[in-house]
Amino acid sequence: MLKHTGWRQAATASVATLFLVGGIATATPASAAGGNYSCRNWKQTVATWSASCTVKSGQARAVTDCSNGKTIYGAWTGRGTWRFGGNCGKYFVVAQDTQGRN
Repeated sequence: MLKHTGWRQAATASVATLFLVGGIATATPASAAGGNYSCRNWKQTVATWSASCTVKSGQARAVTDCSNGKTIYGAWTGRGTWRFGGNCGKYFVVAQDTQGRN
């Protein structure tokens, strides 16, 4: 799993997918990669985030933690290039994450 926040960046093998959004001051790297995916073109606002991710094998999805305590999960996607992201609506993004599975 790869998790990005303004205070920490922890990385292990994982993947990203579809839409989930958040905001606030989270760190968004230029790319994130695991054994079966890669992401680039990270963008964010206070309540949303997005990235262009390519799934090479297995499946991947996006995960967004919002300031109201809710976690939003994107749909699992297979091989291909996808826009991953999340949207917390009137709340802000606390953390953005990607998950993958074989």
